[in-house]
Amino acid sequence: MGEQALSIGGGTPAITIVRGEGVRVWDTSGRAYIDCTSQSWALYLGHAHPEIRAHVGEVMGDLWHTHQGFHTLQREAFADRLIGLSKASDTRYHYDRVVPAVSGALALESAIKLAALDRPDRRLIGRVRGSFHGTTLGMAGASWPGTDDVPTERRTLAAFAGFGPAWASLSFPEPDRSPQENLRVLDEELTRFGDLLLAVLVEPVQGSGGQREVPRYWLERLRDRAARQGFMVVYDEIQTYIRCGRYFTDIDQLGPHMVALGKGLAGGFACGAVLMRDDVPGFPRTGTYDLHTFASSALAHSVAVKVIDIVERDGLLLAARDSGARLRAGLQALQHRFPEIHEVRQVGLHIGVEFVEPGTNAYAPDFAASVRHAALERGLLVGLGGYKPEVVKVKPPLIVTREEIDVILERFGAALEAAHAR
Repeated sequence: MGEQALSIGGGTPAITIVRGEGVRVWDTSGRAYIDCTSQSWALYLGHAHPEIRAHVGEVMGDLWHTHQGFHTLQREAFADRLIGLSKASDTRYHYDRVVPAVSGALALESAIKLAALDRPDRRLIGRVRGSFHGTTLGMAGASWPGTDDVPTERRTLAAFAGFGPAWASLSFPEPDRSPQENLRVLDEELTRFGDLLLAVLVEPVQGSGGQREVPRYWLERLRDRAARQGFMVVYDEIQTYIRCGRYFTDIDQLGPHMVALGKGLAGGFACGAVLMRDDVPGFPRTGTYDLHTFASSALAHSVAVKVIDIVERDGLLLAARDSGARLRAGLQALQHRFPEIHEVRQVGLHIGVEFVEPGTNAYAPDFAASVRHAALERGLLVGLGGYKPEVVKVKPPLIVTREEIDVILERFGAALEAAHAR
């Protein structure tokens, strides 16, 4: 039965992949594609990286699964390495513990549980409009439109009715408003939520929300209000870790209480983690507050350390910034030819191209979908935004070369031509 035997909630019509190497994949007919999705943005080092493949074989010769209650050298090395990455020369905030998880969404669930254990009298959680934090039952309420239209009174009632945390939406700091106006809106919303607020989740660069970067001034105000108001700030760095040309978003200065990681953390193996500030109480040593069968994967933890080794050795943080700038310049050159391109957004290799109807500036999700389809026909895999389907996402592995970037731009330009002609 094959494909007909599957039920996939997030599937989109695409190709059947049989092999991958570097930035390319091949389908059942033997046709090659340049993969600018990095398979849900998770393969920083591309497909079938030879060193990762060899490392996996070595680790699996000894150990690959343990119960979470047993210690492993791989898990200890994983935690130590993440803590080491968080330390800068001029640190204002310090991070000293790691909670292992199975995925990014479960890492965020762990962070919310930690916040709730420390603030048991609060049940309201803030999330930024347009954010995406996963599809678990808890995180689904924080993602995309989420609870935007639920009246505050109902959210508050649910919070005290024993149904666990309730969600409250914060406005995204829009670029067409002044910083002063964006801060005024933030202050007004946080004041309205008052001492009900348990925590605020924020993506420093929104992924499904259109590749939009949250301004530093807004994050600084959120930090200061958290200190005054007594709620926790949780950064969702599931998509931004390493890909933005930095390990984390200046956490030593911006001071989120916790940072959640996932996706590319372990080179394509399922893995998540929460990095905790030193003043955040952890989970009790006993009990089942955060017990997961596969949260102590020796294989995933060891690969995560190997990924960091390769990123550091090969200078891939700088490469992400340089490659991203080259792609941005090429995409902006196409913008002069195609009026449908409204904006090119780029932080490292976190890149989005927003499309509008020429002359009206109305969002053009149908045109974006046509570009994606035309790119597929020309051997180029790109993604679409979820909350912002008018945005095409271009996020290749960090190992992409200058020559491959030129091919990406050539094929993307041809896809634009085809979509424009249609």
